[in-house]
Amino acid sequence: MLSPEFYRKFGIYGGGFFYTITGMAQPFFTLYAQEVGASNASIGFLVTMRALLPIFIAMPIGQLIDSVGPVRMLKYGSVSLSLSLFTNMIATSLWMMAISQIFMGICVLIMSSCFQVLVSEGRKKERNGSINKYSMWMSAGGMLGPLIGGGITSLFANKLFGYKFTFGAAGVTSVLFIILLLIISKGYQHAEAEKSVKPKDLLNTKGILDSYISGWHLLKIRSVQFGLIATFLIMYIQSLYVSFMPIYLDELGYSTLLISVIISIRGFASMLSRYGLGWFMRLASMERILIIAGIIASIGVVLTPLAGLHMAWIIIVVMIIGGAVGINQPVSIMIMVDDDQGPNRGKLMGMRLIMNRISQILSPAIFGILGQTLGLSIAFYAGGGFLVAAMFGFSLFTSLKWKLKTPGAEPTEGDQKKPFSKPQSKSNERAL
Repeated sequence: MLSPEFYRKFGIYGGGFFYTITGMAQPFFTLYAQEVGASNASIGFLVTMRALLPIFIAMPIGQLIDSVGPVRMLKYGSVSLSLSLFTNMIATSLWMMAISQIFMGICVLIMSSCFQVLVSEGRKKERNGSINKYSMWMSAGGMLGPLIGGGITSLFANKLFGYKFTFGAAGVTSVLFIILLLIISKGYQHAEAEKSVKPKDLLNTKGILDSYISGWHLLKIRSVQFGLIATFLIMYIQSLYVSFMPIYLDELGYSTLLISVIISIRGFASMLSRYGLGWFMRLASMERILIIAGIIASIGVVLTPLAGLHMAWIIIVVMIIGGAVGINQPVSIMIMVDDDQGPNRGKLMGMRLIMNRISQILSPAIFGILGQTLGLSIAFYAGGGFLVAAMFGFSLFTSLKWKLKTPGAEPTEGDQKKPFSKPQSKSNERAL
């Protein structure tokens, strides 16, 4: 039997491998759709298909992870990943591409939640360290994946065939990942939940409703409220950037290989920002770090059309946005699990992914319509301006009303006499 430490490390490094696989394919999906003949508006709605179903099944999936264990659920997520990639490879129409995105949405929901549950075990210091390492490896996958995918695609003169071959290569890699999971899952022992449930009891209308109702009490926790709203705003930025940045650079005349390099630079900047996260957390509360990162990323969106005129400028802006957005995942998870002792980790990750998926529905759909009617340059200006205003408004509201200050590290014995912030009363901390 393998140790819990092994599975925690598997959550870190396995997450990096997973995001390398998705990074080989997903950044090029919009370019692939454009090559097939989809308009900007159609591409926006295709991307929303990835987020639609997870909104309805996120809480039941989180409850299943708590009940049957994250390692077992990873196997189901990996199968969905393979189906998505191979469907993309053989797709000849937009409806087949839409199906591939539905599979991808299910896969990311399950696998992201499982990896996050695996790495969020242990005491605060150990847990935060694992979450940060997981996030760095996720960024490493986001950096390596596009480089590998772009390199493979650029080998072919026919772009359409190049994209299909890249999807196939990623699909074969995902099958190897399934085999690895089958091997290591035999030694995993999951502590049975207090209220164990079976998949058939959850994946129906009554089960889905009961699952959401059973997790409703978690929304009363202020730190969870903050983490969810901040996640929505920052993931909104990431969704529009991931979906339409490749198309915008393609319109400006950048080659596929150069686009893949720029996307990889964003992943590299995201990884670098997580190396400095410990230093940031010693300077400010995690809530303040998250808000400042969101404001910086929003300003970067506004500056994108100007930066696109020169390669050096766009690289700088992409690095700034990548670094700012990269802080979101580890910090928002740390804030949300700070008050939870473990039994509801799957539900919390499910709730966080619901907000991710809502942002991934609204962002591409709205931005796609703006880009189709006004052009992508105006869409970046308008979308970025809205996000800057939203982040400042959220900052003002939370600083005046909630006054949350979650420290990023456990206080030492000497620090306990000088706490990071004044303790909040339970009524103030948990009620709206």
